[in-house]
Amino acid sequence: MRVRDIMSAKVQTIDMNEKAETAWNLMKWRRIHHVVVTDESGQVVGVVSARDLGGRDRDDARKVRPVAAMMTAYAVKAVPDMPVRQAANVMRGWNIGCLPVIEGGRLVGIVTVSDLLRIVAEGIEKPEPAVRSAKVVRAKKAAPRTAPKRPRRR
Repeated sequence: MRVRDIMSAKVQTIDMNEKAETAWNLMKWRRIHHVVVTDESGQVVGVVSARDLGGRDRDDARKVRPVAAMMTAYAVKAVPDMPVRQAANVMRGWNIGCLPVIEGGRLVGIVTVSDLLRIVAEGIEKPEPAVRSAKVVRAKKAAPRTAPKRPRRR
């Protein structure tokens, strides 16, 4: 199974110069946890997550800081032909919740932990049970063990 089979093609993006508050409101409104951050030319420069933007303790920061100041700058991206297992290992290794999917320098999708959990829950990658044609060999019944007799004391 490849990343293109599980990725979400509808990706929310935001310009890196927008206020972080705008990204926070977009996440709440769309009920998502990640927004891909782009520069003026539309190139992916990072991802901002709900964790990056925090809760009430970051209210003031979100109102004055741009997304670029609170995002995670990305060097890690996926391609559509990447195996799902490899994408999962990359996400686990970097401790990240999503991978932007890039093809030909263009953003074409996003893979999130939720996508991976969905395929596990659906059992898509369940291997076929192995067929065993080996002959069953029964073990011979062993003779009961008896303790050696001790010499009697006189």
